[in-house]
Amino acid sequence: MGIWGNLVKLFSGGFVMGWGPCLAVTAPLLLGYVGATQTKWLDGLRIGALFSLGRLVAVAILAALATIVFATLNRLFPPHVSGYLYLVIAAFMITVGVLVLLNKGFGLSVSKGRWAKSLQWDTKSMLLVGFLIGISPCAPLVSMLTYIACVAETKVILGALYGAAFGLGTAVAPVVLCSLMGTIPETIFRADKSRRVFQLVCGAVLILFGLDVVYYVWHLLR
Repeated sequence: MGIWGNLVKLFSGGFVMGWGPCLAVTAPLLLGYVGATQTKWLDGLRIGALFSLGRLVAVAILAALATIVFATLNRLFPPHVSGYLYLVIAAFMITVGVLVLLNKGFGLSVSKGRWAKSLQWDTKSMLLVGFLIGISPCAPLVSMLTYIACVAETKVILGALYGAAFGLGTAVAPVVLCSLMGTIPETIFRADKSRRVFQLVCGAVLILFGLDVVYYVWHLLR
């Protein structure tokens, strides 16, 4: 698949996951702040956009770093050995996806929630808040970063671009929800049924991306 195809795929994956694990923690934090301090939908949209921009930058940086690591490993090992790296990454993604489906490994660390809540938030600080949350990713996001490192094929700038596409996809949910804060109750994202739906969708997406890596290796070695 070409660059544009990968960009569309990663944006779509980010869009789906943006309503899943990325939303599980950010929704209570963001919607609680917006609901308590803002009264206009445009202000909510601005907060959601700043937060998402900060997280997008963080994900792009992490994706570039992951690409560098993957490229270094490829150089250290001969081709027939480095090819197994793809299978390891695929196995990792599929494992995380299965764990998410089984209601394991979905939540983010408690410490992240604590420090995020302890920050003195204001509209301008939303960029920093988004960046800080972005650089401490959960297991599903880590698995997506490893996928990006695979498809970037040792090109660091391309890895950052793929990371930005994924981050842009995850930005849709917070921007929409912050804009509609007045009509969407925060408690809906804490409900067990809602979280379970998020888990099932996210787990399925991770497994599909992992299988895509397996298909890539099979096609490469044919």
